[in-house]
Amino acid sequence: MQITLYQIVQVVLLGIILFYLVYYVYTVLFDKNYQPKDYKHSVKTGKIPLALRTAEKKYPDKVRFFNFWFQVERLKKENVQGAFAELGVYRGDSAYLLHLMDNKRTFHLFDTFEGFKTKDLKQESGKAATYTTSNFADTSIQKVKKRLSDPEFVFHQGYFPETTKGLENEQYALVSMDADLYNPTKAGLEYFYPRLSPGGVIIVHDYNHEWPGIVKAVDDFAASIREPIVPVPDVDSSVMIFKARKNIG
Repeated sequence: MQITLYQIVQVVLLGIILFYLVYYVYTVLFDKNYQPKDYKHSVKTGKIPLALRTAEKKYPDKVRFFNFWFQVERLKKENVQGAFAELGVYRGDSAYLLHLMDNKRTFHLFDTFEGFKTKDLKQESGKAATYTTSNFADTSIQKVKKRLSDPEFVFHQGYFPETTKGLENEQYALVSMDADLYNPTKAGLEYFYPRLSPGGVIIVHDYNHEWPGIVKAVDDFAASIREPIVPVPDVDSSVMIFKARKNIG
């Protein structure tokens, strides 16, 4: 049987695809070159619990994962006091990671656990304009509580910032914000930043052109403080907002 040039090209292309598929699977499961040296050292010296090492392998956005880790380690090193918090919990993926990184802090979780509110969707543009109240409603507080069952987790279900009642004097070291919309992002910055410990950090997810509501909320707030916002080169372009330390001396 005569083999045509077309068949040869097909075999070569199939071989290339299979090679890259195998290479991708290998890098995800075995290659550790993407891991920062400090993290590798912490693994070798037994400072990274098995659960966190397993979660790191499964987490798709490695840059976001290691940014979380570096910030948590910095807070420990600098002895920055305060609770952790998350606004926009959904199924608890990020909260689970952060708690594995530091399981000694109170962790406040703010979410409706029922999806978005109509009044917050009306003014949105970009990707958020395609959302309805059914987006992110495929969860429940019962399901998240089952996953995040440690006593450090404190759940605040309902519309933010109404759910902050009784927390006027709380102090925060790290806040993860993944609220997707302008209103909750604005309200989150206005509530958390004044209560952020010196040296503390707020990490806002989705600061990119697809989410103009988040960009506007962050930019408007950043114009009212002295500290600059710090971009993070993760998949969805997070930004960090720090609270300056008090002057020493």
